[in-house]
Parts: sequence; C-alpha cells; structure tokens
Amino acid sequence: MKRLLAVLLVLIGLIGLVLGRLGETTWAPATETTATVELDDPGPAVVIDPGVLYVGGMEGEVTIEGASDVSLITADNSDIEAYLEDARYTRITGASDWSTLSTQEVHPDGSSELSDPTSSDLWRTVETKPSPYTLDIADFAAGETGENKQAYRSVLIVTDGTEPGAESVSITWPVDEENEWVPFAYAGGAAIAVIGLVLLVVSIGGRRRDEDEDGDGELLEDEDVAAADVAAGEVEGEADTTAVADTSDLDEDAAGPAEVDPASDDAGPAPDADAASDDGAADVDSAATVDAARGSEEPGTETLAPTTDDETETLDAIEDDPTGAGPDREEGR
Repeated sequence: MKRLLAVLLVLIGLIGLVLGRLGETTWAPATETTATVELDDPGPAVVIDPGVLYVGGMEGEVTIEGASDVSLITADNSDIEAYLEDARYTRITGASDWSTLSTQEVHPDGSSELSDPTSSDLWRTVETKPSPYTLDIADFAAGETGENKQAYRSVLIVTDGTEPGAESVSITWPVDEENEWVPFAYAGGAAIAVIGLVLLVVSIGGRRRDEDEDGDGELLEDEDVAAADVAAGEVEGEADTTAVADTSDLDEDAAGPAEVDPASDDAGPAPDADAASDDGAADVDSAATVDAARGSEEPGTETLAPTTDDETETLDAIEDDPTGAGPDREEGR
C-alpha cells in the first residue's frame, strides 16, 4: 500500500511539473501583441498621430508595406499639417483594440498627388527603404535629441507621391505577461514528487528488511527440520540395528542346536551365552544380597551359614544325648 501511494505521489508531482512547463510554453500567453490596419485607398500620404507608437509601451516595432519604396519623414506636427493642407490623406489615430489600429480620412476631396514629398525643407529626417519598412520604436524615441527634441511627434509615410502612401501598417509591442499559477505548479509538483520518492525508498527498504527476516526464519526452520531429520535417522538406524539383532537370534533358534565336533565331546557341551549371562546376573544379585546382609549386621555378630537337613538331624541328636558323645561315640562303643 505504501509503495502504491508513493508511486501515485510521484506521478502527481510529475504532472505538476509538466503543467508548469506547459504554462510557460504552450499555454503561455502571447509574448507580443500586434495591431494592424489594411489601407485600401489611403491617399498619397499616411500620418501616424503622436503617441500612437507608444500605446503598447516604449518598445516595439512598426512595419509598413507599400507599392514601392517607403519613405518615413519626421517633422514638427504643425509643419506636416501645413504641408498636407490641400491633400487627401489618412490618419492612424490609435488602436481600437490590441489587434486593430483605428484610422480617420482627412480632406476626402483633396488632391490625390504630392509633388516630390521627400524634398521639402520642412522635414527634420527623411529615410527611404524598400517595402516592407521596419522601424524600431525604442530607437525612434532615442533619436530625438537636441533643442527641438520631440519624442511624441507625428510620422509622415509616403511613397513617390502618386501611389498610396502605404498599403498596410502594423505595430507590434512586447507583452510581459505570464500565467501566475506556473510557479505554484512547479513548487507543488516538485514537493509532491520528493515526498513520493522518499516514501518509495522507505517502502522498498522496509520490504527488504521483511524479506531478510523471512529468509532468516526460513533458514532456522530448515535447520530445525534438518536436525529433526538427523534425529529421526539415528532412531531409525538404532531400530534397524535392533531388528537385525533380533532377526539373527531368530535365525539361530530356527537353525536348531549346532553340530558338535567329535573332538570336543569330552569337553562337554558349550555353555549357552544367554544362560551364562543369566548365571552371571544371578551371581551378581547373590553377592549384592550377601553384602547388604553383612552390612546390616551389628559388629561382633557372627553370621551362620544356612544348615542342611542332615546337619539339623545331627544337632538334634547331640542335644538329646546328655553325654554329648553323639553318634560317633556310639559307633566307637
């Protein structure tokens, strides 16, 4: 059960780490946002109002596409308006949302051509590049130096004066956003995975100890069984030996009396082993009885040996004869 729980915790921790990584990559919010406008008939000039470049921050990039080379002109706001007083042009006033730039048409009935728009002495800077033209917003803001510094100023976009000033304009700003739950996913996943790993190691160690204890127990049981088998073998060996001895005695009894060698007839029959052993046992018992009787007698007391019937009759005759001569005296007479 502990091992299963440990594996589940490790899996949950890994899932948390994977979610954190996905939150930084696949599920991460966009790192930048782009607002774009498509211009069908903007006129010979397009003007970006002051501050529009900085809607999404002081960093970003402007991309301008045109039918031919694109010229980007900077000047005082009043000078640009005076130059375009009689011309039809389009103003980019801001961003209606983070994906669309808002526009406004100015002087709809004005002239559709500009005569040599890049050669006016009103311009502070003029830079012409092939389409698409890109402008770094940070560099543009830093480029305004000196007494007439004007970071928030209008930007005039033109081509050759007869073609539309631009076909499309897009401004891209970096976005400093991230999923707020990503750090918690990383921290929680790592902590749960570590706990699961520790629990897994502990469960494996406990199981190994149990296996070692079981092995020791089985070894002791095997030793006990082996000792029991040895004891049983010894008992069976003794039983077999006794059975063999009994069988040999039965064989001797069944074989009958042994043939006597004629040369040994004078010596008499050989004593039987069982009889000899019985006589020996009887002699030992008699000796033990006599010794016990002697030990029980008082000091100085003589122990008489048992008398036979003939001796008893002789004693009785002596007692009856007052002379004490006895049978011997009568025979002498």
